[in-house]
Amino acid sequence: MGRFIKTVLGYDGIDKRKYGYYSTPDFIAKFITDELININPNGKKVLDPAVGNEELLAYFFQAGKQIDSLDIRDFGNYRYSRFQQINFIDFLKKNTTALDYDYYIANPPYNCHEINYIRDNKDELKTIFADVGTHNMYSMFLGGLIDLAKEGALIGVIVSDSFLNATAHAGLRKKILDQCSIHLLLLCPTDLFWDQEADVRTCIIILQKGQEYQRDVRVGDRLGNRQIFQQKLLSKNFETVNIKSLTLAGLNQFIIGVPKTILKLFDNPKLGETFNCITGISTGNDKKYLSKTKKFGFTVPFYKNPGKRKFYTEPDAYLVDDFWEIEKKVKDFLIRNRKFIFKEGITCSSMGLPFSACYLPENSTFGVNANIFCPRSDIYWLMGYLNSSLVTYFVRGVLIRSNMITSGYVSRIPIIPLPESIKIKVAAVALSAMEKKTTHGIEQINQLIFDYLQLNHGDIALIGEFSRNLSKRV
Repeated sequence: MGRFIKTVLGYDGIDKRKYGYYSTPDFIAKFITDELININPNGKKVLDPAVGNEELLAYFFQAGKQIDSLDIRDFGNYRYSRFQQINFIDFLKKNTTALDYDYYIANPPYNCHEINYIRDNKDELKTIFADVGTHNMYSMFLGGLIDLAKEGALIGVIVSDSFLNATAHAGLRKKILDQCSIHLLLLCPTDLFWDQEADVRTCIIILQKGQEYQRDVRVGDRLGNRQIFQQKLLSKNFETVNIKSLTLAGLNQFIIGVPKTILKLFDNPKLGETFNCITGISTGNDKKYLSKTKKFGFTVPFYKNPGKRKFYTEPDAYLVDDFWEIEKKVKDFLIRNRKFIFKEGITCSSMGLPFSACYLPENSTFGVNANIFCPRSDIYWLMGYLNSSLVTYFVRGVLIRSNMITSGYVSRIPIIPLPESIKIKVAAVALSAMEKKTTHGIEQINQLIFDYLQLNHGDIALIGEFSRNLSKRV
């Protein structure tokens, strides 16, 4: 969901942003239920801790299971479960030992740290969820379910997929890997909840408490739309991978659908190990200290997010001229990496699905986006490389499946050891594109890189399709 949306009313008048409640499609409910029962056909007791209108429970009911449910709001008309109106956090505080449920099924609330409940109860929540953090209700729910689950209990949820690789959710990933077996992990299409005016990226994950149940994991990358995904769930024709192949070594991140040949490229030195990849100035009040146009008192070029622009970009704004003096007086005005201010380099995008790199001219300043400083002889080939479809795939297919990126992620981009002859050709294409203020040349750069790496046609097709359809594939 866009952060700017303050109220999202459902057909029943419920503010979905407040409660984080989005009803689960029936085919998802059937799939998760079938999977849980197939793994353990002899289980008897079910708990849904965010029951809503019982969308997830009909098939458990048909299977004759005993069902309990919880929710902070009483939606009424409970046909399948014994309902208790209670905040799940309060339920956790009352139940500090494992419960006797065989199955946990949930579509936890999607609201994040912005909501009043998390802000107002921050200290207590930090104590309860010391291991997974308090970044989002769904992550606290999932962490809490793992705590409640007895040995062998199954957990089937559809949740936001931000926990798969976001740095903030490293604790939750560690908890899953340390305490559970993972049976299935599928990325859902971006349009799954569009009929409820929700643009949320989600996944289905099925866990079992205890590591001794771990076998190969069935996985699925994001598909183009809901209809194709529904057919995929019916066919159950999923890829299987070893649990060790599900995480990117050294990064504690879950990786879905990435060819081994591409993952192998991450064995190369990382950008941050090779060059300076840094942030710069945080004004604390852009409206006060930045001007959209160059005018008296605001003449210093400021770059903070090229967005879709590649190779060349105009400044995003103009910084107040006396910024060095302002930093001495204003606590929230921060200048990081001072020695790189006004130096020539590369400025990278921070928001938006495309990943872009543009030339950063001398005598400029830069924001908290990633900015790269290297010898002048490396600027143009590196800028060309960063604008390649391969790096787009590294960034959005492996490192961070999101519409934002920080310098920490950019610093993890592997640097392919291109021979000097290819660097010269890539640099020439990038310099020409910059001078002409065009994005033409990326296909030529792609071809130079693909030929050097000798990638197979399947990998090249995957990278190309992914890069052309970021809104559906990320």
